[in-house]
Amino acid sequence: MQNKRVIAAMSGGVDSSAAAYMLAEQGYEVIGVTMKLRECSETEESPSCCGVDGILKASATCAKLGIRHYVYDCVKEFEEMILRPAWDEYSQGRTPSPCLNCNEKVKFGLLMKFADELDADYIATGHYSRTFTDENGVTCLMRGLDANKDQSYFLAGLSREQLKRVLFPLGEMTKPQVREYARIHDIPSAETPDSQDACLVGAYGSFSEMLRHRFGGTALKGDVVDGKGIKIAPHEGIHRFTVGQRRGLNLNTHKTYWVKGISGNTVTVTDDSATLFESGLTADGMVTVYEYPVGESVRCQAQVRYRQKPVDASYTYLGDGRGRVDFIEPVSAIAPGQAVVLFDGERVLGRGRIITSF
Repeated sequence: MQNKRVIAAMSGGVDSSAAAYMLAEQGYEVIGVTMKLRECSETEESPSCCGVDGILKASATCAKLGIRHYVYDCVKEFEEMILRPAWDEYSQGRTPSPCLNCNEKVKFGLLMKFADELDADYIATGHYSRTFTDENGVTCLMRGLDANKDQSYFLAGLSREQLKRVLFPLGEMTKPQVREYARIHDIPSAETPDSQDACLVGAYGSFSEMLRHRFGGTALKGDVVDGKGIKIAPHEGIHRFTVGQRRGLNLNTHKTYWVKGISGNTVTVTDDSATLFESGLTADGMVTVYEYPVGESVRCQAQVRYRQKPVDASYTYLGDGRGRVDFIEPVSAIAPGQAVVLFDGERVLGRGRIITSF
C-alpha cells in the first residue's frame, strides 16, 4: 500500500477533501484532480461542486496537504456524453439518469484515463460506497455503511476493471463522522454544504427545461388526459413530466393527480395512486458483475430510484443486454429511462435502463 499513487477526485466538498486527507495519512502519494464540467460563466446563478467555488476550495485543500492539484477540463465531454443524451431522453418522454451516466462515463471513465497518464495505481472519490473481492477474485460494489448517504445506486454500472482500481475511503463512515474528521484536521471545506446534484438548472426552474434551452430543443406540446382519455388540460411539453410526478402539473383542478404514463405528446394522469403500481419491468443496457445464462432467473432485490427501498425480485437475462425484473410485490411509479439497480443484500449485482413496466 505504501507509496502507491492515487488520483483523488476533488470536488471542493467536504467528502472528497476528507477522502484525500485520509489517503495521505495512510501513506499514499495523493494527487488532487478537479474535473471542470462547465464554463465559469455558467456558475453565477447556481454555484456548485463543478464551478469556480469548488475548484478554489479543492485547490486550498491540496495546498494544505502539500500535494499537486490539477484541473481537468471535461466541459466538452460532459456536454456531449451527459447533457445532450439527457435531453434526447427527456424529449422522448423518458426520464434520464444523468448522475449515474456521469459517474460511469466521466468521473470513472475519463478520470481513469487521466490516472493512466499520471501513472497512478488508483483513483479515489468521496462516495459513500465500498468494494469487496469475493472468493472467486471478482471485485464487487457494496453499499456504504451510512444508509442515509449510500451512493451505490449511482455507481452500479462500474465495471470489474474500474472497481479494482477504485478506493472509497468514506465507505465505512457516516456523514457526521466525516464532518468531525474534517473539523479536527481543519480541512477548508469542513462546513461546506452538500451539493444538490443539480448542475445548471439556474433560472430555468428545472433540469429538463434548462437542457431544452441549451440544445435548442422543441417542446413537444400536447394534452393531459385521464385514464379514459378525457382531456383535462393542455401541456407545454412532455419533457416537463415523469411517471409518478404529483407536483407542478398545472392542471388547474382541486383533484390530486399523478402522472401514469407518457405516449407521443399525450400525458396520462390518474387520481388513484394505487394504479401506479406495476409487477415488473424490462430494461436494456444491462451491466452485471456476474454473467447470467439467457433465460435463467436469480433472486435479488431491485431498486428503481435513488431513495426507494429495495424490494425482493427475480432477474432474468433476456440476451443482447436486455433483462426482465419481476417484483415479489408491486412497485409504484416506474419511470422509463431511469436506472433499475439489482442487489444481493449489500452487494450490487448490476444495473440497466428501464424500457417499460408491466
